[in-house]
Amino acid sequence: MKHITSYYKDIKTLLDGLKTVRPISNDFHIHQFKDTPDTWVKETSIFRSDTYSIILLTKGKAKYKIGLTDYEIGDGSLYFQAPQHLRYYNRLSEWDGYVLVFMESFFEDDVYLKNLITNFDGFKITSKVVVPLENEALLETERILQLLYDVSYSESTLKFQKAKSLLELLILQSQEHYQKRYNSQKESKQHHIVKEFERITEQHLYDITQNKVERLLTISEIAKQININATYLGEVLKKTTGKTPKEILSDRIALEAKSLLYNTDMAINEIAYFLKFQDASNFTKFFKSKTGVSPVNYRLK
Repeated sequence: MKHITSYYKDIKTLLDGLKTVRPISNDFHIHQFKDTPDTWVKETSIFRSDTYSIILLTKGKAKYKIGLTDYEIGDGSLYFQAPQHLRYYNRLSEWDGYVLVFMESFFEDDVYLKNLITNFDGFKITSKVVVPLENEALLETERILQLLYDVSYSESTLKFQKAKSLLELLILQSQEHYQKRYNSQKESKQHHIVKEFERITEQHLYDITQNKVERLLTISEIAKQININATYLGEVLKKTTGKTPKEILSDRIALEAKSLLYNTDMAINEIAYFLKFQDASNFTKFFKSKTGVSPVNYRLK
């Protein structure tokens, strides 16, 4: 049976959808993978969640899609997910480690923690979100998460205040590892343009799912936001990705459509209007051109 929606709005619906553990609270949760029941979903469809996640895989292998990027994740991986990220995973072996999930409501009243989280590269739409950890960094991160786990399941009346402090420490620690891994790498102008195109595209698709925009951006409008012309944008993207801006944008829309078709009970015409198509027939024609099957047949697969 399909979920009513794969756009999980809170921690409970996310954990219920993945058939895993019960949440500690409405806006903060942590568990170890060893806590999970046999019902835990091994492979998901593509989905969204209005949650932040920090996951430490101490042992195990998985295929992941986070945002636009596919990852092969192995032992000693620390990775991050934000509300804007499309997500998919396939567990290729048994997992050990920790999963931490929290909502914006958990940190919105803490100005310093809010700034840490919103400015952290690992939570940004198009940044790399997986940080492989060496032994010392892995042990230190594991110690913080174990302490967070212990505090969260304690009887302390101040456990969530303590959890905020430990989350702050975890973000600072993660930021240090992230910068060592990625921020020392020099970015070319073309790479910057690609990242900006992806960032704007992902943010725009996320805004569509939140009903914040009335129509799709044009390629010219995206290029203008990057301060270049559409022709040059096309040349850079074709050279670096092998695809035109239109192809990348349409691929993303098709991915969003697949998620909605597979995981929701929305009618075809509802999905069409939700994704800013003029009508269901235009959406059906588009979807079939991208996938080779109609939306109805894709849903029946």
